[in-house]
Amino acid sequence: MNLLERFYKYISIDTTSASSKSDTPSTKGQLTLANKLVDELINLGVDSINFDKEHCYVYAMLKGEEDLPKIGFIAHLDTSESASGKNIKPKVIENYDGKDIILDNDIVLSPKVYPDLKNHIGKTLITTNGKTLLGADDKAGIAEIMQMLDKVTSSEEKHGDIFICFTPDEEIGLGTEHLNKKYFHPDFAYTVDGSSLGELSYENFNAATARISIKGTPTHTGSAKGKMVNAVRIATIINSLIPDEIPENTENEQGFYHLKNINGDVSNATIEYLIREFDKDKFEQRKQIIQRIIEELNKKYGDCIILNITDSYYNMKEIIEQNPNLISSTIQVMKENKITPIISLIRGGTDGANITYDGIPCPNIGTGGHNFHSIFEYTTKEDMEKVAELLVSIVKYFAKDNNKEINIKL
Repeated sequence: MNLLERFYKYISIDTTSASSKSDTPSTKGQLTLANKLVDELINLGVDSINFDKEHCYVYAMLKGEEDLPKIGFIAHLDTSESASGKNIKPKVIENYDGKDIILDNDIVLSPKVYPDLKNHIGKTLITTNGKTLLGADDKAGIAEIMQMLDKVTSSEEKHGDIFICFTPDEEIGLGTEHLNKKYFHPDFAYTVDGSSLGELSYENFNAATARISIKGTPTHTGSAKGKMVNAVRIATIINSLIPDEIPENTENEQGFYHLKNINGDVSNATIEYLIREFDKDKFEQRKQIIQRIIEELNKKYGDCIILNITDSYYNMKEIIEQNPNLISSTIQVMKENKITPIISLIRGGTDGANITYDGIPCPNIGTGGHNFHSIFEYTTKEDMEKVAELLVSIVKYFAKDNNKEINIKL
């Protein structure tokens, strides 16, 4: 099975995750894909396979030489709820000419809107039909990892232990919730879950969620003076006091507050904010700003507001930068493969962040996909093949005598 056959097979399975669920797997389709991957891993002859059917994690290990670094590769099974993942019917445009692409229902994928398309002239473009997402996030990553394994298992070249993990529900923040280090314990790893070919990311947001509940005091409006406490009005006051640093107004290294939802009436109201910031001190300052707002309003309205702030994940840069040889080595392999490294920030989270803080430094590599979470998602045959080759080269690089030592600091 070649890489594209794998990719088409994987995207044919609807693995859309469900944010309404609180445990993994949130949808049955992820188990369907996981089972197929287990069968493929068996056929590839890897040394160890463990399938956590309860939580939908697929682990595999290809045994290598003991004195070589142990490398891990991770991709996620689920796709985003932002667009349908059911009945995906990809369109293939060979030798792309750089012009507008007409999808079904006269939907246009245009380089005027998505200028990166111009970088793929002459390649075989794989797009959606305009009705669903494509699923390259992250089934391109899965296909590339499986293709790498296919190449390595059929080669007699030496390598260290190779650990594989396919996780569920990354899109809803549960990707590492039940990850078992008994089956996944490399010296370092890569999530294969980024965008452009050559993308290398090791800096992501610090993230927290602020949940606010307000208890009102309803009374008849005709005699409300001095008595009524209107919970939903207080919710609007809180929102008006939050700094106007929102996703719509921020980019690059700028953090933000995101009003995720606001609900309520006079009696009860709730608000939920996502707090995001790259810098650790600024991250703490953002949380303190919300705390001060609530403290002041509680003084005014009689302690009717409860605030809970929960940290979600942290910026892995702090740990990754203690291991500069990991990044410099990866950049070196990219250059040897004639891939231009693109060091980019992750304006979001990644399984790699939690894995890094759990003791396994884990930067993120691009899959060659673009416009994730939308009906305008696309990838190219050539870039996906290049990523698969890159993964093979990473394995080979750390098997060289002069690259055996990679001192991981935590």
